[in-house]
Amino acid sequence: MSKISVGVVGCGYWGPNLIRNFASLREASLVAVCDLNAEKLESQVSAYPGVRGFTSLSSMLSEVDLDAVVVATAAHTHYHIAKEVLLKGKHVFVEKPLTLSSSEAAELVKLAQSRGLILMVGHLLKYHPGIAMVKQYVDSGELGEIRYLYSQRVNLGIVRSEENALWSLAPHDIAVMCYLVGSEPEEVSANGAAYLQPGIEDVVFATIKFCNGVMANLHVSWLDPHKIRKLTVVGSRKMVVFDDMSPSQKVILYDKGVDQHGTVGYPDSLSIRSGDIFVPQIETTEPLKLECQHFLDCIKRGQTPLSDGLDGLRVVKILEAADRSLKSGGKPVPIDDLPGSLL
Repeated sequence: MSKISVGVVGCGYWGPNLIRNFASLREASLVAVCDLNAEKLESQVSAYPGVRGFTSLSSMLSEVDLDAVVVATAAHTHYHIAKEVLLKGKHVFVEKPLTLSSSEAAELVKLAQSRGLILMVGHLLKYHPGIAMVKQYVDSGELGEIRYLYSQRVNLGIVRSEENALWSLAPHDIAVMCYLVGSEPEEVSANGAAYLQPGIEDVVFATIKFCNGVMANLHVSWLDPHKIRKLTVVGSRKMVVFDDMSPSQKVILYDKGVDQHGTVGYPDSLSIRSGDIFVPQIETTEPLKLECQHFLDCIKRGQTPLSDGLDGLRVVKILEAADRSLKSGGKPVPIDDLPGSLL
C-alpha cells in the first residue's frame, strides 16, 4: 500500500497535535482538515501547505480521496461523525471517549466489523512507553498476582460544561486498568460532587471490581491544587508506580510486600519485606506519535488495534455504570445491566 491518505476532523484543543503527528509520519499523507471554526481551520491549513480545509464533513468526504479519518471533536459529536465516516468506507480513529452511550459505541463496532474497517479509539496511555513497561512487569509475573491498583488524575485545569470530570478524565485510566488487569469489569461504584456547575461533577471517586477479584480505584478532578497523573499497581510480590508528571522517573519498581510464614491467622505468620527500589530506563518517544503510527500500521497490515472499538465500548460501559452509580448515591452498578451486547 502506498501512503495512507488521512483527514482530521477538529482543529480545537487536541486536533492540532494529531494533525502535527500525521503530517510528520512517512506512511501518512495528510490531505485535509475540517472544522466549523473558520479561524482555527485557517491556522492549521496555513501551517501545512497542500492540505485542504473544509468546514463541512460531508464535503471533505466527497471531495477528497481519503483512506482514513481522525476525529478530534467534542465527545457528543463522536458517534455521528464516526458513523458517517464508516458508512463512506473509511477507517476511523476517534478520540476518547468513543461515544457517550454504550448502545452507540456498540453500533459503531458492529458497523466497522461488517465493513472490514479499522475502528480505533484514542486511549493514549496504552501507547505510553512507561505503561508498556508496567505491562511487561505484570505479564512477566514480576509483580506476582495483582492485588489492587489505583490512579489519580487531578489538576486545577480545564473545566468542561458538556461532560463531567468522570467522562472527561477517567477514560485514560480506565482503559489502562482494563489493559493491565486482563479481566472483564464486573461492577462499578462512584461518588462525586458538583461544586462549580450544577449537575456536572468536578470531582469523582470510582471503584471498579473485576471478575478475577482485582479492585481498582480512581480519583479524577479538575478542581484540585495539585497536578497529578499517577498509577500504582500493588502485586503479591512487588509494586510499581507510573508517574507521568515525573521528568526522569516515570516508572519505579518497589521490591516491597508482605510475606506469609507458618499458619495463617497468627500475628507472627506475616512479615513485611522492604527490598530494592529500581528505576528502569524508559524511551522518550512521544506517546501520541506511537499511537498515530499504530493506527497506520493496523490499516496497512489489517491488524486489530490495541485500543480497538471493543476496547472503546468497554470503557464507555464502565463510564455509564459509574455515572449511574453517581446518580444513585454510590450504589454499585453491575456492568451486565447496561446496553451494548458485544461485551
